[in-house]
Amino acid sequence: MDGDFRPVGRKQQYGPRLYSFQLRCVGALMRAYGEHRAPLLQAATGSGKTVVLAEIVRRSAGQRVLVLVHRRELVRQTSQKLTNAGVAHGIIAPGFEPNAAALVQVMSIQTAARRGVNGFDLVVVDECHHAVAESWRRVIEMLPEARLLGLTATPVRLDGRGLGIEHGGLFDAIVCGPPIAELIEDGYLSPVRCFSPTHVINTTKLHMKRGDYDPSMLAAAADRAAITGDAVKEYREHADHQPAIAFCVSVEHAQHVADSFREAGYRADAVHGAMAMPERDRLIAGLGTGEIEVLTSCEILGEGIDAPAVGAVILLRPTMSVTIYLQQIGRGMRPAPGKSELVVLDHAGNVARHGLPDHDRVWTLDGVERRRPGETRVKTCPGCRLIVAAAPASARVAAMFFGSIVVSRRQAR
Repeated sequence: MDGDFRPVGRKQQYGPRLYSFQLRCVGALMRAYGEHRAPLLQAATGSGKTVVLAEIVRRSAGQRVLVLVHRRELVRQTSQKLTNAGVAHGIIAPGFEPNAAALVQVMSIQTAARRGVNGFDLVVVDECHHAVAESWRRVIEMLPEARLLGLTATPVRLDGRGLGIEHGGLFDAIVCGPPIAELIEDGYLSPVRCFSPTHVINTTKLHMKRGDYDPSMLAAAADRAAITGDAVKEYREHADHQPAIAFCVSVEHAQHVADSFREAGYRADAVHGAMAMPERDRLIAGLGTGEIEVLTSCEILGEGIDAPAVGAVILLRPTMSVTIYLQQIGRGMRPAPGKSELVVLDHAGNVARHGLPDHDRVWTLDGVERRRPGETRVKTCPGCRLIVAAAPASARVAAMFFGSIVVSRRQAR
C-alpha cells in the first residue's frame, strides 16, 4: 500500500484521517526507515504534520515513543495536537499528572536533559530546526538504539545551515511534502497577497550578529513612529478589522505597536514571554473570537500556535533567516470559514529578501537552496504596492522531491 499514491482529488481523504499527500509522506517515511535511522519530514505549516506523526505512531504499535519539543511552553500545545489527531499519550513535565502506562510521552528538551530518558524506541523531534544545541545531542545519545523522526516546515537552522549529520545535525535523510503553491491550489492553505508598504525599515547600516541583524540596532531602526504609523494605515487599507498578528523586534517594540493600534481605535494587545500562560492563551484565542483584532509579539507567536482566523500578518522584524520569515507567515496560512486570503504587510522587506511564501524552494539536509547572485525573485507594482513573482511560478522542481527520500550531498557520494 505504501507505494500506491494515485491522486484522489481535491481534499479527498484516505480513510478517516489522512489526505492522499499525507499518506504519501507516511509511505516515504516508512520506506526511509529501511535504510536510515533518522529521517526528517519537511511539510508546510498547516499541512498536518501531527496527523502524519499519528499515523507513524499507529504503524509502530507496541513501541514506546517520545515526542520532544524545544520549549516548555509548547508541551501543552503539542499534547492538544496529539489529542486532536487521536494519539493517546502522557506528559512528563512539572504540573502535569503522569500517565506512565501510555506508550507515547511528550516532554520538553529541558526536562529530558535534566531527568534523563530511557526505554524509548522512537524519538520525535517537533520543530526540529531548533535541534542543534548540545542539549539535544546529549538526550539523543541516551537512546542510541532509538529511531528518530524530525518534523518541521523549514529544515534549516536560523543561520542557514542544514540539519544533516555532517553539518552537526541529527538527521540522515529528508522526505519533502508538497510545495506550498500546490497546497494553496488544492485548497489546503490560504492564498497569500503580499504588499510592500510605503515605509520599509532601513537595514542598510545595521550590523550582523550570529547570521542575523544585531537585535539592539534592529530595535532602534524598527521602533519608529513613521514605521508604526504606516503599519496602522496599511492595515486599515488592506485588512481593516481582520484578525492580525504583528511580528516585532522586542517586547517594548511590540507594546508600542499595540499602543498605536489601540489609539487608532482597534482592539489590540501584546504578548510576551513573561506573561502567564492563561493570559497568553486568552489573547491568542481572542483572535478567533473577535476580542482581539491585532496581536503584537516578539518571538512568542512565530511557532507553535494554530490561529486559522488570522487574515493578516504584519512583518515589522527584518530578518536574514528564511526559517523565521516562513514560520511567521505560516501562522496565517491555515484556511478558515469566511477567510478568502491572507494579507501580508511587509514593512521589514523580508519578501524581497526571501521570495514569496509560495516561491519554489528545494529543501535538503544541506539547507535551503541559495539564491543565485543577481537573481530577482519578486517585483512590486508601483501603484498598488502588490508584490508579485518576477517570473511565472512553477512547482515542477519542488514536485520532483514530493514524497521522495533524499540524502545530503556528502552522503550521496
